[in-house]
Amino acid sequence: MRKIVTVLALLSVAGMLFANGASESKAAVAQDQTFVLRATNTLPMDHPMNQGLQKLSDAVKARTNGKVDIQLFPNSQLGGNAEMVEGLQLGTIDICNQFAGTFANYVPEINILAEPFIFVSEDHLYRSLSGKSGEILAAALRAKGFEPLGYFYGGSRSMMNNVRPINSPEDLKGLKIRTIGTKITLEGVNKMGAIATPMNQADVYSALQQKVIDGWENSPTTLYTLKLYEVTKYVSYTRHWMTPDLLAISGKTWAKLPDNYKAIIKEEAAKAIDYERSLWNTNEKDIVTKLEAAGVKFNEVSNIKAFQDITAPMWDDYENTYKNGLVKAILDAR
Repeated sequence: MRKIVTVLALLSVAGMLFANGASESKAAVAQDQTFVLRATNTLPMDHPMNQGLQKLSDAVKARTNGKVDIQLFPNSQLGGNAEMVEGLQLGTIDICNQFAGTFANYVPEINILAEPFIFVSEDHLYRSLSGKSGEILAAALRAKGFEPLGYFYGGSRSMMNNVRPINSPEDLKGLKIRTIGTKITLEGVNKMGAIATPMNQADVYSALQQKVIDGWENSPTTLYTLKLYEVTKYVSYTRHWMTPDLLAISGKTWAKLPDNYKAIIKEEAAKAIDYERSLWNTNEKDIVTKLEAAGVKFNEVSNIKAFQDITAPMWDDYENTYKNGLVKAILDAR
């Protein structure tokens, strides 16, 4: 009996050694691999977000001795807004940054970031994303195949059109305003008084030029970097969404990477995000001056409270649907 026990014990130890050896061997193979990761978005290379991505790419490549090569495909080269997020979930795209609401078709909880007027300042937005709200959203994203790396700042989104300055919801009536094609963004623009028109960013220039749409909504920085000021007359500062762009890596890609490479990517993503946010703030004032010189007319909205009041019930609708405490968590961070 003792011999049997001894043999079993030896077999158990051998099995553990074999498993550990196999695990170490697998890790060593992974360390020796070169990972080429494709990163994409809808923006040109001189946009602050792509400057942030380039910083991430350069730093990761240097720290991994070229073993992790993040290659950038800007300007919708790998598809439009929806196609990018779908590719990320499927693993055909490795990294992308998108207006957070674009992920809502897979992770509806992230709609909270597209609730109109819920954030009152950049600091409030950042506190929310780095606190309890960010933790709740990260868990929801991971459950659907997305590994969040953080959030770029996309400025505050305002109404832009070619018909008239906007000062109240009445001024938006009858205007076709392009927005990202998610339920929350469409509902928000419709509630503000416009006719929400979903469209890929790459199609907006020609749609404005051909008067298929009357306007769109975004930030002055995006207006400038995409050269849409050539076909846009008015910018009215509704600031209805203070928009974070989610920077995420495919869960399938993430699972293939060794732990030390994951740590490097996380660390450098945090630095790239800080860099992008500082660039955004430095550039925006200068960009507005350039846009005004190009003939774009800006106005502060005289009746912003009317927009806030008309969209406020959307917060209650969100909480009633998800009951996850995110609305309270965000309001508590003010």
